[in-house]
Amino acid sequence: MNYAKLVLVSALLLAGCDQPAQQQNNRSDQTADTSAEQESTPDSSAFAAHLGLSAYTEMSMAAQSAQELDSRLASFLYHPNPMSLGEVRQAWRNAYSAYLQTLIYAKLPISDPPDWHKKGIDYQHTLSLLDSWPIEGGYIDHVPGYPFSGIVNDLTLELNEDSLLAQHGFSDPSYASLGYHAFEFMLWGADGQRSPRDFFPQENTAPVVVASEGSSGREAETGDVVHPENASGSADEEPLDIDVQNHNRRRQYVQLLSEQLQKHLHRLQRRWEPSNGYYASLLQRSEPEQVLKATFTATQKLLSDELLGKRLSGTSSEFSQTTWADTSAIVAGIRNLYFPLSETEAGTGLPALLGVRHEDLSLEWQKQLQLIDDSVANWQQQGVADAEARQQCRQRIIELMSVMQRTASTLKIPMTNSN
Repeated sequence: MNYAKLVLVSALLLAGCDQPAQQQNNRSDQTADTSAEQESTPDSSAFAAHLGLSAYTEMSMAAQSAQELDSRLASFLYHPNPMSLGEVRQAWRNAYSAYLQTLIYAKLPISDPPDWHKKGIDYQHTLSLLDSWPIEGGYIDHVPGYPFSGIVNDLTLELNEDSLLAQHGFSDPSYASLGYHAFEFMLWGADGQRSPRDFFPQENTAPVVVASEGSSGREAETGDVVHPENASGSADEEPLDIDVQNHNRRRQYVQLLSEQLQKHLHRLQRRWEPSNGYYASLLQRSEPEQVLKATFTATQKLLSDELLGKRLSGTSSEFSQTTWADTSAIVAGIRNLYFPLSETEAGTGLPALLGVRHEDLSLEWQKQLQLIDDSVANWQQQGVADAEARQQCRQRIIELMSVMQRTASTLKIPMTNSN
């Protein structure tokens, strides 16, 4: 009897010793599963916070570049000459590139208040006031064959903010009176040969045709303008030398362009202000996972719709012949968002989301971005009309979109394939 009791007690003790070990193994397995799940679903909170700060930083840079453009414009108007014209042209290029780096944030699914839509100050309408293209230069100022065309030469139209807003896209989107490309046209002219003399401070005048040497001078006396399609006479006759008119209106108009450019940029900048900006507050109230998905979707739209669908198919910076720089700036905006260089933003970009486990994808992004830069540089060297250089750039962007799709799959971000 005593022996039987001893065997039973021993068995119970052994069972009691085995049970904690088994439970410990189960808990270890559960911990491992939880860790694996957390590793496959990265924390996107830091990226969401980085997105809002990056948008404000880029918008502030665009506003600052517009102010620098305004300063160069003032210097040019004070002393119009080839050197000061070259400086204000470069300032325009810098300012437009800074603006294009903000386009990725314009693709986010942001809903403006209804009142902003009614007033025409919503995000998309503001973008149309900043970046309408292509545009008709003759709607703004003189072009070859039409020396008195455009808003500048219409002395019946008062130049002010309200009149330019009313004239913008009056009967067609290409009839732009505001924005970067209206500014571009004023600095380069229709053929890229705008003379600094067009901006000499002179009184506004009614159209006057100056007779060239050897002509009868009738047109100069009457003041009638003869357009090429209405002109008659021998082909051997020399064309009329038509002086550019309305210099002061031209000066006034380009100053208004600069003022409106800054006003519209500051409007967007305020809305991205981290502490109380409307767009910034929308991001802060959104779930980080939603922000991450929206960012990838915005990037896809920027690459597919803006670059492949528009910029690489058309000529956005037509008058300065620098459309290649537009593509470069847009891609730079993507790089700045996903691969921030600032030490204060370390751990907030795409490499932090992917982690060491998927470092190969992060490196593939950087490789493709560099290949796009190389193709844009080749485009610049080959010339604006080089179809092969554009096609090479197009192919690189398609490859980047493929890498982005793989990244979205890795991060479990649902996206539609736009290829």
